Amino acid sequence: MPRILPVIAIVAAIVFAVPAVRHWRERPPAQVPPAQPLRSTWIVPGGLDAGAGADYSFGLSLAADGRQLVYPAAKAGVASLWLHDLSSGATRELPGTSGAAMPFWSADLAKIGFFAGGKIRVLELASGTASDVADAPSGRGASWNRDGVLVFAPSPNSGLMRRDASGSIASLTRLESGETAHTWPSFLADGRHVIFHVSSSQSSRSGIWIASLDDPSSRKRLLASDSQAIAAGGSVLHLNDLALMAQPIDAGTLEPSGRAAVVGLQAGRGPLGQIFATATEDVLIYGAPGTTLRELRWLTRDGTPAGSTSEPIDAWDLRIAPDGKRIVVTEIDRQLRTLDVFIRTASQPAPTRLSLSTDVDESGVWSPDGLRIAWAGQRRKVMLRGAGAVLPEQTIATFDSPVQVWDWSRDSRSLLIGRTSNDTGDDLWIQPPVEGAAAQPYATAAFDQAYGAFSPDGRSIAYASNESGQFDIYVDAFPKPGTRVRVTTAGGTEPRWSKDGRELFFRRGSAIHSVSITQTSPPEIRSVAQLFDLGTTIRAYDVSRDGRFLVNVAAASQSAAPPTIVTNWLRR
Repeated sequence: MPRILPVIAIVAAIVFAVPAVRHWRERPPAQVPPAQPLRSTWIVPGGLDAGAGADYSFGLSLAADGRQLVYPAAKAGVASLWLHDLSSGATRELPGTSGAAMPFWSADLAKIGFFAGGKIRVLELASGTASDVADAPSGRGASWNRDGVLVFAPSPNSGLMRRDASGSIASLTRLESGETAHTWPSFLADGRHVIFHVSSSQSSRSGIWIASLDDPSSRKRLLASDSQAIAAGGSVLHLNDLALMAQPIDAGTLEPSGRAAVVGLQAGRGPLGQIFATATEDVLIYGAPGTTLRELRWLTRDGTPAGSTSEPIDAWDLRIAPDGKRIVVTEIDRQLRTLDVFIRTASQPAPTRLSLSTDVDESGVWSPDGLRIAWAGQRRKVMLRGAGAVLPEQTIATFDSPVQVWDWSRDSRSLLIGRTSNDTGDDLWIQPPVEGAAAQPYATAAFDQAYGAFSPDGRSIAYASNESGQFDIYVDAFPKPGTRVRVTTAGGTEPRWSKDGRELFFRRGSAIHSVSITQTSPPEIRSVAQLFDLGTTIRAYDVSRDGRFLVNVAAASQSAAPPTIVTNWLRR
């Protein structure tokens, strides 16, 4: 039975409570303490490999509301943009964004811009349609203001360009007095001033500069910096070694005001000078350095270890030499922080650098005799050099669009290269390994064709195409295509042939599969089987002539720290 208080006690309680209530009402309202910074981590959804390759391993971009995040990522070998709602956790792939990098938002959050195929493209979120808006052969960032003015860096050796809402495009800044590039623009809150990074042979001119849309010639230097800066919350975010700093900017004078504060530790930067950070007035997300270290593992066809594992390196593409003892690897140079081509052997602790430029060099392949290596230099050239790295490198072809080198035929007469077209995307071409020889088209359908590989007998080419909506493996005749056969229906990339041509290997996510295939024309598919599943992202792999597999996976001792989210980061 519930306990009942005597009536007198109840009345007394009310009477004695009244003065206290009156006293509380007469006090001034309590001061609400300001919200303190709250730190958490952002985890990429399962099945996705975040980033857009070696140059753009971060790529996160926050919407102005601080609640939506867009980023490039690959799923089953298909790279595109993904939209993540930080409030609900919902994630979805964005249509029309294949091969996208460096995404950025419109001020009204209705559109997302990105770089792909030598162009700046814009995706209308409501309709899901994407269209080209400007040329950007090798883009280095873009920023939109609320009036629809787009400022962008089309290449690493030019000034900034301006695209008005009407679609007209004009130069905004020009290189001066030893300057080599204007990159990574970012609008201030007023929408009339933009900050950007200046690279120069003169240290007094290198750093972060600010320019007005109305009078860009009167630009001035704000800060000394060797990398990108971001405008957010009335401050300029930039790196000081590994510390992410926030430098307040006076809205009237547009000069630094007061001392810079540390808002993040162990923040990273990319090889093109971009910092691993994105921010709004309330939310900051930054990524840690050194999150891309990998290791090269030798495995048998059932996935068990078959040799020593490499030291942790920042490796990307790889190919095994015909002798099975050497590998050519695309990796980031530890001193210059540039993407270069190296030769590694088990007998030598240090790799031999093959490419000499300080620009991007990648996708090396071996000649059939193992004496030469061809690769893609500066994204526009096909390069050639002896594997001994003694003689100078040779440029055998130069193109006006991005290029990859996929394979070298067994008769030594043909290189299989990839070229990017504005009309058809990634295509396959045949390039003779002779200086001045013209490339000829092989597969140029209105879809992406990539990861090409010559068969050992030289009568077929295997490649991946996304014409079905995902990348699958196809085999067609060579030199004249026309007997194409679809090998996979559930996805696949990076085909590799066995030594005798009776097996075709491919990657699907974290697993390597084998296809038993005839050498007839057209070929017949006899069976498909999974060989092993490593349960972790395989960035690249190859098969030696004796049947061993070399895989590029995350280093076991190097767990990648996820990006840090800081809410209320200005309350420091």
